[in-house]
Amino acid sequence: MTFIAASIAFIFTILACIHFYWALFGLKNPALVLPKKTSEEKAKLPIAPLTALVGFGLLLFALVFLNEVVHLIDLSWLTYIQMGIGILFLIRAIGDFKYVGFFKMVKDSQFSRRDTFYYSPLCLLLALLIGCLIVLG
Repeated sequence: MTFIAASIAFIFTILACIHFYWALFGLKNPALVLPKKTSEEKAKLPIAPLTALVGFGLLLFALVFLNEVVHLIDLSWLTYIQMGIGILFLIRAIGDFKYVGFFKMVKDSQFSRRDTFYYSPLCLLLALLIGCLIVLG
């Protein structure tokens, strides 16, 4: 279980670092990481503080799972936080039935192709790893 928890924490840390990089230096090609209605439409850039806030949230997620490895605090309710994070990423993998997830309708943009092959499978993988950690742990 330690390996699973450490892997989840590592993934969240990498994702947080990516968001911090974007907050500090901006996006080079926003069409690859931001959903939009059509392939011709310009992607709307989020403001840097909001991107950094997402990074801090992902870092907090990493700390929740890192606690399984190093036992910083012993709180039984952290399992419920882990369940919530797993459900959140499962919902993200399923999607909003428009722009993100496996069941999206808009499929002709650069983002939607990357979402299908990278982002949604990563969310599903995280949800499954978290589920395994909770059930087996």
